[in-house]
Amino acid sequence: MLETTSTDTRTPRAYAAGGTPPPPFTRADVERAEKRLIRRGRWPKAELWRVQISGDEWVVKDFRPRDLVTRNTIGLWLLGREWRALSRVAGVPGTPPDAFRIDRHALAYRFITGRPLAKVPFREQPKEYFEKLEGLLDAVHARGVVHLDNRNCNNILMTDRGEPALVDFESNIATAHLPHGVGDWLRSFDRAGVYKHWARANRGSMGAEREAALDRMNRWRKVWVLRGIWFVPRELKKAWRRLRGKPAK
Repeated sequence: MLETTSTDTRTPRAYAAGGTPPPPFTRADVERAEKRLIRRGRWPKAELWRVQISGDEWVVKDFRPRDLVTRNTIGLWLLGREWRALSRVAGVPGTPPDAFRIDRHALAYRFITGRPLAKVPFREQPKEYFEKLEGLLDAVHARGVVHLDNRNCNNILMTDRGEPALVDFESNIATAHLPHGVGDWLRSFDRAGVYKHWARANRGSMGAEREAALDRMNRWRKVWVLRGIWFVPRELKKAWRRLRGKPAK
């Protein structure tokens, strides 16, 4: 990933505390800037924009386009939890750099140049990449954060330098105040997300310990009640689309 070099050494916590100097740009700057839509976002998701301001590229996550109730309830909650996670992992290479709150409905961080892992051919995913991704996740865990959405390979990037990056911390959980066993289980779940992608690209290079960890977590997922809450409606929706002669999404 090629990250734009920043001379601004202020941390997200400094912005969160409301101190001076002000953030790099405002919502008015975003409205005037050259930008490209990354994701429109269905309810209750935010819109995601790639924005160019003063020669630098940023990602802006914005809940303001959602309806009044959504943006001031679940929108504030989702943005706040992601903001707190980005504050905790600030400075970890491979996480969104220079994050800050634009206002109560939007946050921004520097754009990371690279490809989502979903668009990287398996032959271009070496063992070394996954070892570094595993190390990145361990560094995030050391800051008291579990990502919990890294099974989605659009949230994992391969940068232009072949390095891993992790984005979209909206589903994260802070582990500092959780019981020790719960935190360990969540960290194992997170690592299994890495191993899922590793196994698809080159399972033979994982080693027996990682393979066993992946198989163990996959068995857990089959009986995980929350998975059923999500899985059944999705499959019913696909079946309904097929009956109507439309491709399943």
